[in-house]
Amino acid sequence: MRTVLREIDTVIFDLDQTLFDKNQSLLSFANYQYNQFGLIRFIPNKREFIDKFTELNNVVMPKEEVYAKLIDIFHIEKSLYAELLTDLNTNFHLHSVGFPGLHEMLVILKQQGYKLGLITNGRDFYQRNKISALGITDYFSVIVTSGEVHIKKPDHAIFNIALKDLDSSCERTVFIGDSLRADIIPAKELGMFAILKSKDESHTEPDAICDNLMDLPNVINRICGL
Repeated sequence: MRTVLREIDTVIFDLDQTLFDKNQSLLSFANYQYNQFGLIRFIPNKREFIDKFTELNNVVMPKEEVYAKLIDIFHIEKSLYAELLTDLNTNFHLHSVGFPGLHEMLVILKQQGYKLGLITNGRDFYQRNKISALGITDYFSVIVTSGEVHIKKPDHAIFNIALKDLDSSCERTVFIGDSLRADIIPAKELGMFAILKSKDESHTEPDAICDNLMDLPNVINRICGL
């Protein structure tokens, strides 16, 4: 772990699979859609639909393509395509699940005086709806979505937008995310400290690895040398 020359005053988070439990949220929404649209008519085994829905939504592809594939795979009536897609855009956020300790961790960091930001890839309304549904919007001074600025992580530019809006510098910032490629590597390239949210402790790229949100304040303080 590096020796800190200047005090860290800013913490920036990724959203999906860092604060937002994407897998649990997808499972909940898939179960809801299966029941809401009576998909048992086409797919007698609900688990098959839930598993495929979750699998496709964990691949980076437009939601339109996800539903096109689901309709093709399960021979769902094509007239349901638009309804299913609209329902996702309108109601997915209602099934948002945060990782345990989410609010408590953010409260602690705010109380400790850190400026908090969030950078997330995804459509602006879609990501902001999830953030709002989790009840965490007000913790963050700055929220930047790729859909809003038309730049995606790992592009350094989206990190720099957040830093500018936070009036922060790379050297005084910790970035926390679950992806080496999209979060940790670009953050390190910019000179930030980086914490990987993961159970796998074998990675050498981040300054620290932490899977429990409630442990993050202590991990950050250790990086600060406190």
